[in-house]
Amino acid sequence: MGKLKALSRVPLTLAFGLALTPVVFGAGPWIESRLFPVSRNTSIANVENSRIGTSFFVNFRKLRQCEFLGLVWYEGPVRLVVDFAPDAEDAPKSRPVGDQYAGPWLVQGLHALGGSRAFAYHRCHPLWVTITTFYEG
Repeated sequence: MGKLKALSRVPLTLAFGLALTPVVFGAGPWIESRLFPVSRNTSIANVENSRIGTSFFVNFRKLRQCEFLGLVWYEGPVRLVVDFAPDAEDAPKSRPVGDQYAGPWLVQGLHALGGSRAFAYHRCHPLWVTITTFYEG
């Protein structure tokens, strides 16, 4: 009789687990990006405006060891192109955990930092891409 009860719980447990899958994959990225951001405390220095955009240096603290995938910058609803160290030949790479200083970065078409925002994309695990608010001006 005990084995029969245990076997009847298996389909119920499986059904419950399958029912929660959409919740986990729907809410997981949102919860992770707010409770466990990859970076924070972004500050911008040495801002220079030109006819092609705005360049600057960035200080931030990387909190988690995750693979860097990309950075998107917005001015209002418009997505802008970010050139990391336009004079350098190396592509942007993942950085170690800790305080970081980077630049110059050139955001093409950016007229002012006020009102702009940036989001960093990282791969921290195989389930989803982690999106962190990197900068809000």
